[in-house]
Amino acid sequence: MQAITASVGDGGVNQASDVALVQAILVKTVRPAAPGRPPAPYLAGYDGDCGKNTKAAIRTFQGDRVFVNAAGNASVPNPLATAGQVRPGDATWAQLLAQVPPAFANLRVLPGGNVVYLEATAQELQTKLMALATLTFAPAFAVKVRNCINRMHALHGIALGVCPQGDRRTFQAQYALLTGGGNVTNAGPGESNHNFGMATDIGFGGLRWLHADGVVDVNETPWLHHLTAQNAAKALVFWEAMRTVGTSSAVGAFRGPLSDRPHLQNWSDANVSMKARLAVHLQASGAMRWSLVGGTYRCDLGLGGAQVDVGTAAQIWNLSATLTPATLSQARLAAATAQQLPAPAAATAADVTAMRALLRQQFDLADTNWQAWTPQ
Repeated sequence: MQAITASVGDGGVNQASDVALVQAILVKTVRPAAPGRPPAPYLAGYDGDCGKNTKAAIRTFQGDRVFVNAAGNASVPNPLATAGQVRPGDATWAQLLAQVPPAFANLRVLPGGNVVYLEATAQELQTKLMALATLTFAPAFAVKVRNCINRMHALHGIALGVCPQGDRRTFQAQYALLTGGGNVTNAGPGESNHNFGMATDIGFGGLRWLHADGVVDVNETPWLHHLTAQNAAKALVFWEAMRTVGTSSAVGAFRGPLSDRPHLQNWSDANVSMKARLAVHLQASGAMRWSLVGGTYRCDLGLGGAQVDVGTAAQIWNLSATLTPATLSQARLAAATAQQLPAPAAATAADVTAMRALLRQQFDLADTNWQAWTPQ
């Protein structure tokens, strides 16, 4: 069981995380039946606020378990306890630990939070690490992801895992996310760290947390959909804990946009254009010259002359590059003139279709060559 850090109860420090933990134990601990009184939890629910019901529950528990002697006599002084309070390591805390059901002997709560959850077992951690080993990342970043998972468990008892599609994405997978209607990403194929094994989406799938009434959520999604639906601010505490661990010196990853909560990446892209880096990578991977102008790509079409606008990454990927017979004809004529060759015939619609396929082929080469991509 995670220890409380300060006193809880009448006149206590009553930090929300400590209060929530004591409350959750009282919710899961049943008071024995007595004449005229059926068995029932000491407390009906928890919220991190030490109100009158919580204070009364502490005193009731102490009356049953702390200020008694071996013979069962009540109201017996106990120098190791303070009436109305639970203190770190005192007799009341020891009795709370002794009486809570074994299934709830490892309750945890994040610093600054008030959502109580069950500590992940060593086997649950190992399962997440085994799943990680089957995924694709740049080797150096794979180490950081593993370190993040291990450290989150060591510090907070949570077994993180990589979200579905949270490892290296092919250009096609990136395009599918962009166009799938889920508002998952604004990056086209080749424009995301994920396309080069340099980013992950890491989440809380299987986190077992307690609802206010003590019922355990056993089907939480990697994206904390259940907790977010109940209280987005409470879910944010978990995301901040993960990102704090991930960006610590012990792990060395970087966070992405604030709104992209599961995202960690291998390097800081504060002053880097992913689109510009894709143009460089395309040029290094294929046989054409590329550049980025105003958010769209320009290419020399393999002719060695001036570059022409060919559209966005998504357009090029889906064979809809913004070429026309006129622009292709101009590019071919310029290349022929520079090489002192006869003027070529005017380009046709079929020629444009063929060139679009060649441009897509350059993207395919960049996708295959993903491990050679660099951030600068």
